[in-house]
Amino acid sequence: MPNLIHRVEYYLPENTIDCMLLDKEKPDWNISDTLPKTGVRFLHHTDEEETTLDMAFKAASKALEGLKDLPDTLIVCTQTPDTLLPHCSAMLQDKLGLDRSTKCFDLSLGCSGYGYGLATGYSYLRSGISKRVLLVTVDNYSKVINPENKKAFLLFSDGASATILDSPDEDPVFHFGTDGSRSQAIVCKNSGISVVTGESANQPIQKPSFEMDGYGVFLFTLGTIPSEISKLIKKADLTMDDIDLFVLHQASRYVLESIGKKLNIPEEKLIIDLEEVGNTTSSSIPIALKRAEEAGRLKKGNKILTFGFGIGLSWSGAVFNY
Repeated sequence: MPNLIHRVEYYLPENTIDCMLLDKEKPDWNISDTLPKTGVRFLHHTDEEETTLDMAFKAASKALEGLKDLPDTLIVCTQTPDTLLPHCSAMLQDKLGLDRSTKCFDLSLGCSGYGYGLATGYSYLRSGISKRVLLVTVDNYSKVINPENKKAFLLFSDGASATILDSPDEDPVFHFGTDGSRSQAIVCKNSGISVVTGESANQPIQKPSFEMDGYGVFLFTLGTIPSEISKLIKKADLTMDDIDLFVLHQASRYVLESIGKKLNIPEEKLIIDLEEVGNTTSSSIPIALKRAEEAGRLKKGNKILTFGFGIGLSWSGAVFNY
């Protein structure tokens, strides 16, 4: 019996930063005190030449390897595209050598992006528009985060994932929401066409600047996400006990542990996998899925709940058989 997810693969840049070694270079950052809260020991950053498209290609190539029936739809979820236009999915279609009949489009979403991508891909499959979907999530945050921005620098990694979606025998259940009144809690200024220029024509345009109100986002998360997860479980006509594994957006160890305590999720059912990976925004859930599968924690046929939350501020959840 086919399930929604046929295969998941991911890519992390080889350039790795050990936060504990960084602690010696920046003693004023008190990284040894911060690490237990973030849960992130190793960060992955692209080098100067590696692009968002490069990462997307590496993840997608792994997912397509040995696949007989290639996808006829390509969805790329990113908020750090190399260019405003053309769209990343068009360039990726060409680089992968997919047929020109492939339907290609981008989604501009961050930490909730995987759920939106799953739902969009599923809708195309369910309606008969598509027979197989390739969902790629990718972000290149090291290019927009100031290395002196301690809170953001010690949390976010670059990375990409690729998920092959098939039409499932059992329909998944989805749940979404957005509180746009808090959209400025996570923002990347000077990253679109409305940029700030210098006082004179000779001054360069300011670089993109990632900013996050960490405490505000934390209050939003703890005040909103546990109840929204409960709504999803109710919508699926299930109980907490029916869920084999909870795979939430890997925001930080402290956030995940706080949600787990609020919902009384048993430790063995809650995936916390940040130490070697970091927060990879829209790729954090699929990367956690793949790593849980490789570690034997996630098995075929498991009933899983995924839930992403963040930029927007928005959230998306899904319940389905793996």
